[in-house]
Amino acid sequence: MKGTLAVARFTLIDLSRRRILLVFAILGAVGIAGIGTILKIFSSTFAGAAFTGSPGSAPPDPAKINRFLDLMFVSDLVGALGLFALLIAFGIGMTAIYHDLESGAAVAIFSKPVSRFAFTAGKVAAAAVAMIVIVGLLSIEAMLVGLLFGGGLEQTLVAEAVAQVANALTLMLIVLALSTWMNNIVAAILAFIYNAAAGVVVALHNQSAAGNLGDNAILNGGLNVLYWLVPHQLTSDAPRELVKAEVELFSTPGQPGPDVSQAVASVPGPSDLTDILWWAFVVILFASLVYVAVRRRQV
Repeated sequence: MKGTLAVARFTLIDLSRRRILLVFAILGAVGIAGIGTILKIFSSTFAGAAFTGSPGSAPPDPAKINRFLDLMFVSDLVGALGLFALLIAFGIGMTAIYHDLESGAAVAIFSKPVSRFAFTAGKVAAAAVAMIVIVGLLSIEAMLVGLLFGGGLEQTLVAEAVAQVANALTLMLIVLALSTWMNNIVAAILAFIYNAAAGVVVALHNQSAAGNLGDNAILNGGLNVLYWLVPHQLTSDAPRELVKAEVELFSTPGQPGPDVSQAVASVPGPSDLTDILWWAFVVILFASLVYVAVRRRQV
Protein backbone atom coordinates (compact mmCIF):
# COMPACT_ATOMS: atom_id res chain seq x y z
CA MET A 1 0.00 0.00 0.00
CA LYS A 2 2.82 2.39 0.86
CA GLY A 3 4.48 1.62 -2.45
CA THR A 4 1.26 2.35 -4.36
CA LEU A 5 0.79 5.68 -2.58
CA ALA A 6 4.42 6.64 -3.16
CA VAL A 7 4.19 5.87 -6.88
CA ALA A 8 0.87 7.74 -7.14
CA ARG A 9 2.30 10.81 -5.40
CA PHE A 10 5.41 10.79 -7.59
CA THR A 11 3.27 10.40 -10.73
CA LEU A 12 0.98 13.29 -9.82
CA ILE A 13 3.99 15.54 -9.28
CA ASP A 14 5.47 14.43 -12.58
CA LEU A 15 2.20 14.94 -14.47
CA SER A 16 1.86 18.45 -13.06
CA ARG A 17 5.11 19.33 -14.82
CA ARG A 18 4.02 18.06 -18.23
CA ARG A 19 3.45 20.95 -20.61
CA ILE A 20 1.14 18.96 -22.86
CA LEU A 21 -1.44 18.65 -20.07
CA LEU A 22 -1.13 22.35 -19.28
CA VAL A 23 -1.72 23.18 -22.96
CA PHE A 24 -4.79 20.93 -23.13
CA ALA A 25 -6.19 22.41 -19.90
CA ILE A 26 -5.71 25.97 -21.17
CA LEU A 27 -7.26 25.13 -24.53
CA GLY A 28 -10.22 23.55 -22.76
CA ALA A 29 -10.77 26.54 -20.49
CA VAL A 30 -10.52 29.02 -23.37
CA GLY A 31 -12.71 26.86 -25.62
CA ILE A 32 -15.51 26.50 -23.08
CA ALA A 33 -15.47 30.21 -22.28
CA GLY A 34 -15.51 31.01 -26.01
CA ILE A 35 -18.47 28.70 -26.70
CA GLY A 36 -20.48 30.23 -23.89
CA THR A 37 -19.69 33.80 -24.94
CA ILE A 38 -20.50 33.22 -28.62
CA LEU A 39 -23.80 31.48 -27.85
CA LYS A 40 -24.79 34.19 -25.42
CA ILE A 41 -24.13 36.88 -28.04
CA PHE A 42 -26.06 34.84 -30.62
CA SER A 43 -29.03 34.27 -28.33
CA SER A 44 -29.19 37.94 -27.34
CA THR A 45 -28.71 39.44 -30.82
CA PHE A 46 -30.02 37.04 -33.44
CA ALA A 47 -32.43 34.67 -31.70
CA GLY A 48 -35.43 36.96 -31.99
CA ALA A 49 -34.93 37.44 -35.73
CA ALA A 50 -34.13 33.79 -36.38
CA PHE A 51 -37.27 32.40 -34.72
CA THR A 52 -39.97 34.77 -35.96
CA GLY A 53 -42.00 31.94 -37.46
CA SER A 54 -43.54 31.64 -40.91
CA PRO A 55 -45.69 34.45 -42.41
CA GLY A 56 -49.23 34.41 -41.11
CA SER A 57 -48.43 32.12 -38.19
CA ALA A 58 -48.02 32.92 -34.54
CA PRO A 59 -44.43 33.39 -33.38
CA PRO A 60 -42.94 30.53 -31.35
CA ASP A 61 -43.30 30.59 -27.60
CA PRO A 62 -40.36 32.57 -26.11
CA ALA A 63 -40.06 29.95 -23.37
CA LYS A 64 -39.54 27.25 -26.02
CA ILE A 65 -36.94 29.39 -27.78
CA ASN A 66 -35.06 29.85 -24.53
CA ARG A 67 -35.30 26.13 -23.83
CA PHE A 68 -33.94 25.33 -27.28
CA LEU A 69 -31.03 27.75 -26.87
CA ASP A 70 -30.26 26.35 -23.43
CA LEU A 71 -30.16 22.80 -24.78
CA MET A 72 -28.04 23.88 -27.75
CA PHE A 73 -25.66 25.44 -25.26
CA VAL A 74 -25.54 22.20 -23.25
CA SER A 75 -25.02 20.15 -26.41
CA ASP A 76 -22.05 22.29 -27.50
CA LEU A 77 -20.54 22.20 -24.02
CA VAL A 78 -20.98 18.43 -23.93
CA GLY A 79 -19.07 18.15 -27.19
CA ALA A 80 -16.32 20.44 -25.90
CA LEU A 81 -16.00 18.54 -22.63
CA GLY A 82 -15.86 15.24 -24.49
CA LEU A 83 -13.18 16.49 -26.88
CA PHE A 84 -10.91 17.89 -24.18
CA ALA A 85 -11.46 14.88 -21.93
CA LEU A 86 -10.16 12.66 -24.75
CA LEU A 87 -7.19 14.96 -25.36
CA ILE A 88 -6.34 14.87 -21.67
CA ALA A 89 -6.70 11.07 -21.69
CA PHE A 90 -4.20 10.89 -24.55
CA GLY A 91 -1.82 13.27 -22.80
CA ILE A 92 -1.87 11.36 -19.52
CA GLY A 93 -1.79 7.94 -21.16
CA MET A 94 1.24 8.89 -23.27
CA THR A 95 3.30 10.13 -20.30
CA ALA A 96 2.27 8.44 -17.05
CA ILE A 97 4.22 5.20 -17.60
CA TYR A 98 6.16 5.67 -20.85
CA HIS A 99 8.64 8.26 -19.59
CA ASP A 100 9.50 6.22 -16.48
CA LEU A 101 10.26 3.16 -18.59
CA GLU A 102 12.24 5.04 -21.24
CA SER A 103 14.22 7.24 -18.84
CA GLY A 104 15.16 4.35 -16.58
CA ALA A 105 13.31 5.77 -13.57
CA ALA A 106 11.34 2.53 -13.36
CA VAL A 107 14.58 0.62 -12.64
CA ALA A 108 15.18 2.74 -9.54
CA ILE A 109 11.56 2.28 -8.47
CA PHE A 110 11.65 -1.51 -8.87
CA SER A 111 14.96 -1.67 -6.95
CA LYS A 112 13.05 -0.46 -3.89
CA PRO A 113 10.43 -2.62 -2.15
CA VAL A 114 7.82 -1.68 -4.76
CA SER A 115 6.16 -4.50 -6.69
CA ARG A 116 5.06 -4.17 -10.27
CA PHE A 117 1.46 -4.45 -9.09
CA ALA A 118 1.96 -1.52 -6.69
CA PHE A 119 3.70 0.41 -9.49
CA THR A 120 0.78 -0.20 -11.87
CA ALA A 121 -1.87 0.54 -9.26
CA GLY A 122 -0.16 3.80 -8.31
CA LYS A 123 0.20 4.88 -11.94
CA VAL A 124 -3.41 4.09 -12.85
CA ALA A 125 -4.76 5.74 -9.70
CA ALA A 126 -2.69 8.90 -10.24
CA ALA A 127 -3.66 9.08 -13.91
CA ALA A 128 -7.36 8.74 -13.02
CA VAL A 129 -7.11 11.40 -10.29
CA ALA A 130 -5.31 13.81 -12.63
CA MET A 131 -7.96 13.39 -15.31
CA ILE A 132 -10.83 13.77 -12.84
CA VAL A 133 -9.29 16.97 -11.46
CA ILE A 134 -8.65 18.56 -14.87
CA VAL A 135 -12.00 17.60 -16.41
CA GLY A 136 -13.72 18.50 -13.13
CA LEU A 137 -12.26 22.01 -13.26
CA LEU A 138 -13.42 22.37 -16.86
CA SER A 139 -16.89 21.19 -15.83
CA ILE A 140 -17.03 23.74 -13.02
CA GLU A 141 -16.10 26.41 -15.54
CA ALA A 142 -18.88 25.15 -17.83
CA MET A 143 -21.39 25.42 -15.00
CA LEU A 144 -20.24 28.97 -14.25
CA VAL A 145 -20.57 29.84 -17.95
CA GLY A 146 -24.06 28.33 -17.76
CA LEU A 147 -25.03 31.17 -15.44
CA LEU A 148 -24.99 33.37 -18.56
CA PHE A 149 -28.13 31.47 -19.56
CA GLY A 150 -29.79 31.84 -16.19
CA GLY A 151 -28.52 28.58 -14.70
CA GLY A 152 -30.65 25.48 -14.16
CA LEU A 153 -28.44 23.25 -16.34
CA GLU A 154 -25.95 22.25 -13.66
CA GLN A 155 -27.34 18.75 -13.11
CA THR A 156 -27.14 17.96 -16.82
CA LEU A 157 -23.57 19.21 -17.05
CA VAL A 158 -22.53 17.22 -13.97
CA ALA A 159 -23.99 14.04 -15.47
CA GLU A 160 -22.22 14.71 -18.75
CA ALA A 161 -18.92 15.47 -17.02
CA VAL A 162 -19.10 12.15 -15.17
CA ALA A 163 -19.90 10.34 -18.42
CA GLN A 164 -17.03 12.03 -20.28
CA VAL A 165 -14.53 11.18 -17.54
CA ALA A 166 -15.70 7.57 -17.61
CA ASN A 167 -15.37 7.38 -21.40
CA ALA A 168 -11.93 9.00 -21.36
CA LEU A 169 -10.75 6.62 -18.63
CA THR A 170 -11.13 3.57 -20.89
CA LEU A 171 -9.16 5.30 -23.66
CA MET A 172 -6.45 6.36 -21.22
CA LEU A 173 -6.01 2.78 -20.01
CA ILE A 174 -5.58 1.57 -23.59
CA VAL A 175 -2.87 4.18 -24.24
CA LEU A 176 -1.16 3.28 -20.94
CA ALA A 177 -1.04 -0.42 -21.87
CA LEU A 178 0.18 0.19 -25.43
CA SER A 179 2.78 2.78 -24.41
CA THR A 180 4.40 0.12 -22.21
CA TRP A 181 5.28 -1.85 -25.34
CA MET A 182 5.83 0.78 -28.01
CA ASN A 183 6.49 4.43 -28.73
CA ASN A 184 3.88 6.58 -27.02
CA ILE A 185 2.93 8.40 -30.23
CA VAL A 186 2.32 5.11 -32.02
CA ALA A 187 0.35 3.93 -28.99
CA ALA A 188 -1.84 7.04 -29.14
CA ILE A 189 -2.49 6.54 -32.86
CA LEU A 190 -3.50 2.91 -32.37
CA ALA A 191 -5.74 3.83 -29.44
CA PHE A 192 -7.34 6.58 -31.52
CA ILE A 193 -8.08 4.11 -34.34
CA TYR A 194 -9.52 1.59 -31.89
CA ASN A 195 -11.66 4.24 -30.18
CA ALA A 196 -12.97 5.47 -33.55
CA ALA A 197 -13.76 1.92 -34.68
CA ALA A 198 -15.56 1.23 -31.39
CA GLY A 199 -17.62 4.40 -31.88
CA VAL A 200 -18.65 3.27 -35.36
CA VAL A 201 -19.65 -0.15 -34.04
CA VAL A 202 -21.76 1.38 -31.26
CA ALA A 203 -23.40 3.84 -33.68
CA LEU A 204 -24.27 1.07 -36.14
CA HIS A 205 -25.63 -1.08 -33.33
CA ASN A 206 -27.87 1.77 -32.19
CA GLN A 207 -29.16 2.18 -35.73
CA SER A 208 -29.76 -1.56 -35.93
CA ALA A 209 -31.63 -1.55 -32.61
CA ALA A 210 -33.80 1.30 -33.93
CA GLY A 211 -34.65 -0.76 -37.02
CA ASN A 212 -32.92 1.58 -39.46
CA LEU A 213 -30.67 -1.11 -41.01
CA GLY A 214 -33.39 -3.47 -42.17
CA ASP A 215 -34.08 -7.01 -41.01
CA ASN A 216 -30.90 -8.73 -42.21
CA ALA A 217 -30.32 -11.28 -39.44
CA ILE A 218 -26.63 -11.80 -40.28
CA LEU A 219 -25.84 -8.07 -40.27
CA ASN A 220 -27.77 -7.37 -37.08
CA GLY A 221 -26.36 -10.43 -35.36
CA GLY A 222 -22.81 -9.50 -36.32
CA LEU A 223 -23.26 -5.96 -35.03
CA ASN A 224 -24.67 -7.32 -31.78
CA VAL A 225 -21.57 -9.50 -31.29
CA LEU A 226 -19.19 -6.65 -32.11
CA TYR A 227 -21.14 -4.36 -29.77
CA TRP A 228 -20.18 -6.53 -26.80
CA LEU A 229 -16.51 -6.58 -27.80
CA VAL A 230 -15.90 -2.82 -27.52
CA PRO A 231 -16.39 -0.19 -24.79
CA HIS A 232 -19.76 1.54 -24.73
CA GLN A 233 -19.80 5.32 -24.55
CA LEU A 234 -21.78 6.44 -21.51
CA THR A 235 -24.33 9.12 -22.41
CA SER A 236 -26.97 11.30 -20.78
CA ASP A 237 -30.43 12.33 -22.01
CA ALA A 238 -29.23 15.74 -23.31
CA PRO A 239 -29.13 14.73 -27.03
CA ARG A 240 -32.71 13.43 -26.93
CA GLU A 241 -33.93 16.48 -25.06
CA LEU A 242 -32.41 18.71 -27.73
CA VAL A 243 -34.19 16.81 -30.52
CA LYS A 244 -37.48 16.96 -28.62
CA ALA A 245 -37.11 20.72 -28.13
CA GLU A 246 -36.41 21.21 -31.84
CA VAL A 247 -39.50 19.21 -32.84
CA GLU A 248 -41.73 21.06 -30.39
CA LEU A 249 -40.31 24.44 -31.38
CA PHE A 250 -40.93 24.08 -35.10
CA SER A 251 -44.27 22.27 -34.91
CA THR A 252 -47.51 24.22 -35.33
CA PRO A 253 -50.37 23.48 -32.90
CA GLY A 254 -53.40 21.95 -34.61
CA GLN A 255 -51.47 20.91 -37.69
CA PRO A 256 -49.81 17.57 -38.46
CA GLY A 257 -46.11 17.55 -37.74
CA PRO A 258 -43.22 15.21 -37.05
CA ASP A 259 -43.77 12.57 -34.38
CA VAL A 260 -41.52 13.15 -31.35
CA SER A 261 -41.01 9.45 -30.61
CA GLN A 262 -40.04 8.85 -34.23
CA ALA A 263 -37.64 11.80 -34.21
CA VAL A 264 -35.74 10.57 -31.16
CA ALA A 265 -35.76 6.88 -32.12
CA SER A 266 -32.31 7.08 -33.72
CA VAL A 267 -30.81 9.26 -30.95
CA PRO A 268 -29.01 7.31 -28.21
CA GLY A 269 -30.72 7.58 -24.84
CA PRO A 270 -29.11 7.74 -21.42
CA SER A 271 -26.93 4.80 -20.46
CA ASP A 272 -28.72 2.09 -18.54
CA LEU A 273 -27.41 -0.17 -15.79
CA THR A 274 -26.19 -2.76 -18.31
CA ASP A 275 -23.99 -0.21 -20.07
CA ILE A 276 -22.60 1.03 -16.75
CA LEU A 277 -21.77 -2.52 -15.62
CA TRP A 278 -20.15 -3.23 -18.99
CA TRP A 279 -18.08 -0.05 -18.65
CA ALA A 280 -16.92 -1.16 -15.18
CA PHE A 281 -15.94 -4.57 -16.57
CA VAL A 282 -14.01 -2.96 -19.45
CA VAL A 283 -12.15 -0.65 -17.04
CA ILE A 284 -11.11 -3.62 -14.88
CA LEU A 285 -10.08 -5.54 -18.00
CA PHE A 286 -8.00 -2.69 -19.45
CA ALA A 287 -6.41 -1.97 -16.05
CA SER A 288 -5.44 -5.65 -15.88
CA LEU A 289 -3.90 -5.34 -19.36
CA VAL A 290 -1.80 -2.42 -18.10
CA TYR A 291 -0.54 -4.59 -15.23
CA VAL A 292 0.23 -7.49 -17.57
CA ALA A 293 2.15 -5.14 -19.88
CA VAL A 294 4.17 -3.69 -16.99
CA ARG A 295 4.88 -7.13 -15.54
CA ARG A 296 6.16 -8.52 -18.86
CA ARG A 297 8.19 -5.43 -19.73
CA GLN A 298 11.92 -6.06 -19.23
CA VAL A 299 13.55 -3.15 -17.39
